[in-house]
Amino acid sequence: MKISSVLCSFLTLAASALASPSVHAQVDRQMRIVVPTTAGGPLDVVGRALASGLARRVDHSVIVENRPGAGAIIGTEFVVKAPADGRTLLLASGFLATNSVLNKLAFDPLRDLVPVVELSQAGMIMVVRQGLDARHPADLPNLAKRQAGGLNCAAPPGEMALACEQLKQLLGGQLVVVPYPGVAPAMNALIGGQVDIMLAPYDAVLAQLPGDRIVPLASTGNKPSMAPFDRLPLLMDTWPGFTVIGFLGVFAPAGTPPETVRLLNRHLNQLLKEPQLGDFMKARGSTLEYDSPPGKLGATMSDRMDYYRRVVVLLGLKPQ
Repeated sequence: MKISSVLCSFLTLAASALASPSVHAQVDRQMRIVVPTTAGGPLDVVGRALASGLARRVDHSVIVENRPGAGAIIGTEFVVKAPADGRTLLLASGFLATNSVLNKLAFDPLRDLVPVVELSQAGMIMVVRQGLDARHPADLPNLAKRQAGGLNCAAPPGEMALACEQLKQLLGGQLVVVPYPGVAPAMNALIGGQVDIMLAPYDAVLAQLPGDRIVPLASTGNKPSMAPFDRLPLLMDTWPGFTVIGFLGVFAPAGTPPETVRLLNRHLNQLLKEPQLGDFMKARGSTLEYDSPPGKLGATMSDRMDYYRRVVVLLGLKPQ
């Protein structure tokens, strides 16, 4: 297939300097971005915008492949085992850090994946179902005591599930953590009244505001969220230290040639500066990480894993 002039120039330089034929080979075949959660959720939506933009840059097809299951472990392991040729990428969020401390995995994300680029960071929004008598996080302890069996917290993979575990401890155990394979089914359960609480990405909450089907209670970051949630209290003001800050990044299988990683990093960083992707993500509450080198994502992963290890010890959770 024909490839862009930018890609041609870069590959020519890479071949001359590093004599690596793998980069030339990979551009002639389809690429895929693996989203290890269900279709229709925030991660999937960003993945499809990312695939569309990347396809324009490399001038060949880039597809999104949803592989949900086991708290995003199935899709992650698929990428770990994929050929290290730069054609199979993982779009990951905080689940990659939490899974590594909550589960006994057959792989090590720091060893078996190579960071390509950190795209963004973002806080979340604590929301409750319509009809629950709560208008502030401080209302939840009494509600949990009064409701038979306690409250139910929808738990998509990653930091959202671990946040439910933290909330369970703060409510004296009066909360049931209900796992879901992605944000979309968890939000549907909240709207339908099957669960009481959810800590959800900004865009997932924003999409449900028309019709007053859910009630936002607090922002989970360390600073106010974007409008229309900028007047919400911070969750950490009710429970000091309780924050949920997600990150979004792209990984490739370990062993992917460094020149391929640099090429992908360059393309993805440039995409963030284009309205088709950058404005799209900012409108969904993300703080973009412009010109982020691969090492930035690696450092974020290590930092989050250390943080979640401390949380897991505090909560007395054992790897499953």
